Amino acid sequence: MNIIKRNFLRLLRVGAFGENEEIEPMSEFKWEVLFHIANIHNVIGVIFYAITQKRIDEKLIPYGVIVKYKKIIEYDSSNNSHLATSVCTSIQLPDAGLSHMCNGFLNNRLKCIREKEPQSADASVETLNMLDIIVQATESAMTYGLSFATILRIGIYLRVDGDKIDFVKLENWLSKLNLSRMAQLEGSILIDIFGFEKDEIPFVNKLEPSAHKIAIEALEKPIRIDVEEWKISQKSTIFLANNSKAMMKTVKNCMKYFFFAPVEASSNFLHRFASSLSNLEE
Repeated sequence: MNIIKRNFLRLLRVGAFGENEEIEPMSEFKWEVLFHIANIHNVIGVIFYAITQKRIDEKLIPYGVIVKYKKIIEYDSSNNSHLATSVCTSIQLPDAGLSHMCNGFLNNRLKCIREKEPQSADASVETLNMLDIIVQATESAMTYGLSFATILRIGIYLRVDGDKIDFVKLENWLSKLNLSRMAQLEGSILIDIFGFEKDEIPFVNKLEPSAHKIAIEALEKPIRIDVEEWKISQKSTIFLANNSKAMMKTVKNCMKYFFFAPVEASSNFLHRFASSLSNLEE
């Protein structure tokens, strides 16, 4: 692992989980690359929190780089961007009910879980919230590519409210939604990359062997899929055109998660394709 990736992951561990990490000196160019990666993964706020609040020596970072990316945070804060909420102290962890699944049958199961849980004798909002975060992380990974912001949200919620989560109930829900292995992958990334203990994430029954490879690949070759460029458009009365490169990225991305959540991965691709067709004139 090269110095850019080492420093990037160390800063995330410092900013999101309060770890003590040694940051290695780098050239201005390498710091630019690091912040570019942070921008792609929506974690610039976490990086800046690590630098400013956790007393990382700012002399290690060229002043011009700090000013440039601080302006990005200020701009996104003024526009209520999700990037601004990625700062550890103000990260917005969702209430249950905001997530959805592309497969209609599984989405109905998710709605049913939400409707029944508040009425149960041992109702747990925290467990519903954890389920919501996992579903959102899964949909984000399949739709746009793996983002470290969504993985951090899982980790932060586990550290903040993990003692209030009913993991037996959570594992039962994940099984009903066919997301057990996908959740295990996300938990395995927290263990492999961010140093979590296995007993902090009970829904990880065993470490996924491909977790490290998928996480590092997200740093080296991040897949970022623009929904707009995927849309199919009508160029004439006969021929249809679309961005084939975006389509192939989508196929490749969905295939990456097919063995972790086959029903949802397939449905995600079909949903994207159907949505793109709605762009055509009848």
